[in-house]
Amino acid sequence: MQLKEINITKKILVSEEFENFIPNDLKEEYNFELTGDFRHSIGSILDENERNILFSVIIIGSTEYRDIYKLMNLLDYSRIYYQIVIIDMEEKLDISTLDRLYHISDIIVTDMPVSKKKFIIDKSFSIIKKHFQNEQKKRWYYNKLIDSQNDQDDLINIGQALSAEKDIDKLLRLILSLSKKMTGADAGSIYLVEEDENGKKRLRFKYSHTFSREIPLEEFTMDLNKNSISGYVAVTGEVLNIPNAYEIDAMAPYSFNPYFDKENSYISRSMLVVPMKNHIDQIIGVIQLLNSKEDLKSRTHGNEAFTVMLRSEEDFDRYVVTFDEKYNNLLQAIAGQAAIALENGRLISQIQKQFEEFVKASVSAIESRDPATSGHSFRVAEICTAIANEINDINYGSYAMTKFSETDLKELEFAALLHDFGKVYIDLNIFRKAKKLYPRDLENLKLRLDYLYRFIELKYASEIQNILKSGMPAGSDEKIRELENAKNSIIKRIGEIKEDLINLNEPTVSDFEPMELLESILQELGKFECRDLTGSPIEVITDENILNLSTKRGSLNPVERNEIESHVTETYKFVSKIPWPPEYKNIPEIALRHHEKLDGTGYPDGLKGRDSISLQSRIMAIADIYDALTAKDRPYKKSVPLDRVLCILKEEAANSKVDPDIVELFINNRVYEKISMP
Repeated sequence: MQLKEINITKKILVSEEFENFIPNDLKEEYNFELTGDFRHSIGSILDENERNILFSVIIIGSTEYRDIYKLMNLLDYSRIYYQIVIIDMEEKLDISTLDRLYHISDIIVTDMPVSKKKFIIDKSFSIIKKHFQNEQKKRWYYNKLIDSQNDQDDLINIGQALSAEKDIDKLLRLILSLSKKMTGADAGSIYLVEEDENGKKRLRFKYSHTFSREIPLEEFTMDLNKNSISGYVAVTGEVLNIPNAYEIDAMAPYSFNPYFDKENSYISRSMLVVPMKNHIDQIIGVIQLLNSKEDLKSRTHGNEAFTVMLRSEEDFDRYVVTFDEKYNNLLQAIAGQAAIALENGRLISQIQKQFEEFVKASVSAIESRDPATSGHSFRVAEICTAIANEINDINYGSYAMTKFSETDLKELEFAALLHDFGKVYIDLNIFRKAKKLYPRDLENLKLRLDYLYRFIELKYASEIQNILKSGMPAGSDEKIRELENAKNSIIKRIGEIKEDLINLNEPTVSDFEPMELLESILQELGKFECRDLTGSPIEVITDENILNLSTKRGSLNPVERNEIESHVTETYKFVSKIPWPPEYKNIPEIALRHHEKLDGTGYPDGLKGRDSISLQSRIMAIADIYDALTAKDRPYKKSVPLDRVLCILKEEAANSKVDPDIVELFINNRVYEKISMP
C-alpha cells in the first residue's frame, strides 16, 4: 500500500469514566473522543474509508486493560496502531495485574502534572509512528523480496517456455507476452534485424501488442540507424530506460516519433528498450516495452500488465511509472534467451524444411520410375492430412475426443509420403504388369503355338507327300482325306487354344478355376508332338506360363504378389534407419501397417482389430485405396468413377476390411472434395 494512498487519523480514545481526569487544555490540543464502546468507535473510524489508518492512544483504567487488549487483537492490526495509557488513582493502581506490557506506554495518576500527561501522550504517538514506519519498511522489503522471487520464477518459466516453443511466430508472441508480464508493461513491440538481397541490414517491425486496447498494426521495415529509439539500440547494443518519451533530451542521438500515439490515441511515456543478442553476441532484434504499470510497493501478484487498463489520460497519470532499473538486466537476460530461442527456432525450421524437401525429392525420384503412379504418395499424404483435420473438427462419434497436434499431423504426412518407399527394391516390371503374362511372355507363347500350328501342318503335309510319292496305292485317296481332316481338326483346336490362353491372360476376377482349363489344355497339347530343328521336344506352355495363367484374381502370380507385399517391410527397414526425433518415432510403424485389414486378411502380419492397428495406419489404408481407385488410367486398370469408389469403400468397411467410422466421416463430410484431384 503506497503512503500517498493512506489516510492517517490520529485520535485519543478515553474511557467515559475518566473524562474528568483529562485537563481542558489537553482536550483543546488533541483529538479526544470519550467512548464507552471502543469496538464501535474504532470501527466507525476505519469504516469511513478503506484506506484509513488509525493512530490511537487509548486511555483506560487498569481494570479495563485485559478486555481492551483482547478487543485489539480481534481487529485488523494492519490498519490500527495503538498505545495504551493506564489512568487511575494512585491508591487504587495495582501494577501486578498488568501483563503484555508491549502496548502500554505509561501510567497516569490523578495527581500528575498536566505537562507530564502531555509528554506521555506525545511519547505514545511517537512510539505509534515509529512502529508504523517499521511495519511499512518491513512490508516494503517483503514486497521487494516477493517481487524478486517472482522475477526469479518468471525467468525460470520464461526459459522453459522459450526452450519448448519452436514456431517462430508463436515465439515472438511468447517473448513479448512474458516480457510485459514481468515488467508490468502495457504495450510492447519486437523488431528483427534482417538483410535485403543486397546485403543491407534493415530493422523489421515484426510484432506488437497492447493490453489496454486493440491496435491493428502491419509489418514494416526501417533503415537501421541511430535516429530512432529502436534503431539506436539495434546499432549500439545499449539498453535504454526512458522515464518519459516526450521528455527525451534534445541532445540525444535518437528521438521519439509520436505518430503511433496520435494515430491510436495513446500516450507512450516510460520505455524500456533492450537488444536481443545471440550466442555470438550479434544483435538480431530489439524488444521495446511501453508504460510500466508495476507498483513495487504493493506488488503481490504481478498481474498489473493485463489487469490495469489505461483508458484515459488520468489513467496514464495515475498508473504509469518508470521501469525499475532492475529490469535493465532482467530484460537483457530474457532478450538473450529469446535471441537464442529464435536462432534455434530458425535453425530447426530450416532443418525441418530441408528435411521435408529431401523427403519430397526422394519420393519424387522414386515415383519417376513409374510415370503411371507418379504423385500417388503426395496425394495419399494430402488425403491423410485432410482426414486427420476433419477428425480434429468433429465433436461426436468414436473420434470426438481424438485430436491431432501439428506434430502429429506432420508425422502422419511424412509416413504417408514414405509409405511406398520400399518399392524401390522391387522389379519395376511387376508394377507395370497389366496382364497375367508379361507382353514378351505372351508373344513367346503365341509364337510357340504358331510353331506348333506349322509343325502340325508340315507333319501332315509330309505324310501326304509320302503317299503321293509311293504311286498312290489302293486306298490312298481315303488315307489322304483322313490325314487332311485330322490336320484341320488339330490346327483348328490349336487356334481355339490360342484364343483361350489369350482370354485367360486377362486379369479379370473369374468364377471358375483357371487351373482346370489349363490342365485340360495341357492334356490336349500333350497328345501333339512338337520338336525343334534338332529334334528336341518343345514345351509349348512353360511352367512359368502355368504359374501366371492360373492366377484367379488380378495379374500377379503368388510369387509376384509376395514380392509386391514385401514393399511395406522394405519401407519399414529403410524408414527405420532414419534418425527421427522422438515426436516422429512412429513413422516407420505407421507406414508398415497401411495394408493391414481389420479382419486380419491384410499384410505383412495379418493384424486383426482396431486395437492392433494404429489410427494413422487405418487412415492411410483408406487414403491409399481411394487414390488407387480414382487415379488416372494405369496400364493395369481404368480410373473408377467417384460414386463407384465410394461404394467400394462402404463395401470394404462393411466387410471389416477398413475402419467404418473413418469411411463414414470421409463420405458424409465429403472430405474427398477438400483434396486435389488426382
